[in-house]
Amino acid sequence: MAALREIFGALISPLKQHAFLSQFILLRRMTSKIFVKGLAFSTTEEKLAEVFSQYGKVLKADIVLNKAKNRSKGFGYVTFAKEEEARKAQIDMNRKARIY
Repeated sequence: MAALREIFGALISPLKQHAFLSQFILLRRMTSKIFVKGLAFSTTEEKLAEVFSQYGKVLKADIVLNKAKNRSKGFGYVTFAKEEEARKAQIDMNRKARIY
């Protein structure tokens, strides 16, 4: 925390510094990313986002690729706008069939 104060101290006045750090922490907590495994190699990011959108607003869906084979590694991440939506998706989709 002291390092952050030192870095931002020159840029932001002490009164504004507290408000800036509070906003940063608030913004960090507003999104929630969940790990998704067991994806079929043919699953696309669009399909992943479509399947998880039933639980809330999906900000981003990423599938991790094997660069050597240029295909999915079978897992990825879905970022939701609200933490509650991510929790509901995580509970409901746990141990479900593969997404194709």
